[in-house]
Amino acid sequence: MAESLMTDTFRVVRHTGRTVTDPDTGLTTPATLTVYEGNGKLQTSGGVASDKVSATGETSNVGGNVAEWGLYLHVPIAVANLREKDVAECVSSSDPMLVGRRYRLVNLQSEKTHATARRWNVREIPEGA
Repeated sequence: MAESLMTDTFRVVRHTGRTVTDPDTGLTTPATLTVYEGNGKLQTSGGVASDKVSATGETSNVGGNVAEWGLYLHVPIAVANLREKDVAECVSSSDPMLVGRRYRLVNLQSEKTHATARRWNVREIPEGA
């Protein structure tokens, strides 16, 4: 049932620590290894229900609270080879705003007896970074 909602396609890569040099331009880029490509879904939670007092004590926003949103990537439960710091890119989605966006896997949040998906806390990587 959980996998039926994973209608987007994600490619997850891992940096190998090596670089690749383009023979035409001489530019070097980090080498990556694709560790997963398949179904997934992106999900948020939080907002008003998760308001936190700002860490700096700032009160310039109403009540000094900052809405905190969690961002999660769900992949099938059988995908057990992903690691922290891997990078997931949305390669297809019914929401065109998600295609091409990249997310760094922060930590796994699926440690429970009856997990139906691998749920990763993720952080979006700004465009151009």
